[in-house]
Amino acid sequence: MAEQLAAAQSKAESKAGEIAIIRANQAKVAENYDRQLAALRKTMAEDAARHAQEIEAAREEGKTFATRNAFLEHELAEESMQTNRLKGKGRAGEKPPPVTPKKNRILPFRDGFDDDEILAVSPTKSAHKRSTPVVPGKRKRQLSQDSQPPLQLSPQPEPIPVEKPTVEPTDDVMGDAMGDVAPDQAVPEETTARFVDSSTVKNLMKHMTYPNEKPDIEAMAELAFPSEPQRTVATILLEETSNLDFGNYLVEYARAIISLWDRALTEKYYQPVPMFMSIMRFLLFEDVQAADSGLTALLVPLLKRSGDINGNPRFRHSPVSQQSLGQVRQTPLSELQPLVDSTDALSLLFEMVSRRIHVEPEITEFWQLLDYEYVLMLLNCAQPINDIILILSLLSTSVRADSFGPIQPTEEAQRAVENYIVDRVTHLLSERPQVDEGRPPYLPTEICNMRLEGLAFLTNLAFNTRMPDNRHGSMVVASHPTVLGRLIRVMHDELTALYSYPPEKTRHAAMVNRLMRLVHGLMQRHPEQAELQSKLGRVAGGKQKFIVVMTRLAFSEGLVLEAGIDDETVEMAHEILDDAVTPEEAESLLEAFPHAKRED
Repeated sequence: MAEQLAAAQSKAESKAGEIAIIRANQAKVAENYDRQLAALRKTMAEDAARHAQEIEAAREEGKTFATRNAFLEHELAEESMQTNRLKGKGRAGEKPPPVTPKKNRILPFRDGFDDDEILAVSPTKSAHKRSTPVVPGKRKRQLSQDSQPPLQLSPQPEPIPVEKPTVEPTDDVMGDAMGDVAPDQAVPEETTARFVDSSTVKNLMKHMTYPNEKPDIEAMAELAFPSEPQRTVATILLEETSNLDFGNYLVEYARAIISLWDRALTEKYYQPVPMFMSIMRFLLFEDVQAADSGLTALLVPLLKRSGDINGNPRFRHSPVSQQSLGQVRQTPLSELQPLVDSTDALSLLFEMVSRRIHVEPEITEFWQLLDYEYVLMLLNCAQPINDIILILSLLSTSVRADSFGPIQPTEEAQRAVENYIVDRVTHLLSERPQVDEGRPPYLPTEICNMRLEGLAFLTNLAFNTRMPDNRHGSMVVASHPTVLGRLIRVMHDELTALYSYPPEKTRHAAMVNRLMRLVHGLMQRHPEQAELQSKLGRVAGGKQKFIVVMTRLAFSEGLVLEAGIDDETVEMAHEILDDAVTPEEAESLLEAFPHAKRED
């Protein structure tokens, strides 16, 4: 009986457990059903709201097209009125110039020909008055009232007077803005700046951004900011342009584009940003920067913000950032915004500098606005190669007599920034650029081109051809504690790569030759600051690689593997090696290379 009781209790407990499991499963099923039902209801509500929003957007788009058509019709009417007014001014001014009073033609003397015959012979003769062409604004000479009428002679072959165009800058186009201006007076630049070629405005209205197949103004009519969905970007652009008054339509349009661009970045609405960049490139090509002196202060911070959108995530995944701590990590595509092209932003900055590089105040203002952290962020192996090359080209325009790079408020801060820039550029000569996640690795040719650009910047900084007597840049490079050691190590690595006879061997040979000229020139110009022995010890393997690369170059015979090494490079290596080794080491080297030819 006890066993049966225990068995019954065990069976009852198992049944109770099964019932509990069934109830728990039933509760889970009911919960899942409620969750799915709530999700379906939410999806249906979102779909209904989206459909309602699309219907409203379609209505707003129709209103936008109607508004834009009204604007265009209004502008067309204004242009027609202005054209008619200008033509009217060309025919007759407010005060017509005094002319000789007309009299009835009395013909006391006839030549025996009928008038019909005269008209048949010279139909254009009677269409023009027989008078001297009048210079605009010049009074005609008054004739005496008692003077006899001129004789009507037979038609003679003489040149027909040609009328000048009625639209002239001094009388017609500039009439309202200038008043009465003498013909020999020059038109002020402030007045001519108010008038823009109509073909330029037409091209601006027809401008398209790849891959769009419609003009930008039509594409913007389909977009709206999240904070203001009831108004399209095109409507806001037209209103912004109409509210500005700078006397130049291109300047007003550029200011309106900058305002919308800033708003798009603030709201993180990146879809119209490619169009804004493309339009701004068109306006810079039309030299709107020269017409608006305040454009630089507005556009440089905006382009810097655009570059930060993808530049900052790439920098966080670089080995030098605190998040990576020396690890090489590819930047995930989910953290990048493909609509905001950092290369386009940098190319716009470079175009701004290139077009106004001859204007010293504007270049100074540019480098005061550009943040040095932005420059250092781009001098990083995690950034795209095109961006690195562009920032190096941009930095080449910053070389001044006593400084280079972004301008800092104090001299101490300026020197620190300059050392940071030189340090980062020399690191790029040995670092391998990394690509974003899912992208193919860079080709060796692309890497060599980037390193040649970095070396070209250092050479331009140290030996600027525009300022040959300036030694500030060379002093910064020569006095840096590790730069010379890194240059020697890069020279060793490039020569080692040359021995493998790669397809890009000419680029490796060019790197070796240019590195040797840079190192030798720094040692000649600053012998105290460019003392090699103390600086080679601060670089891992610096002294050993120095002896190896200098020995290889000094005793190079210019055979197949060293065909690209210049004789000048060999002589420089001999000179540096003579100063660096002891007589005993020199004898050992001569024994190791008995066939080396050297002229004493």
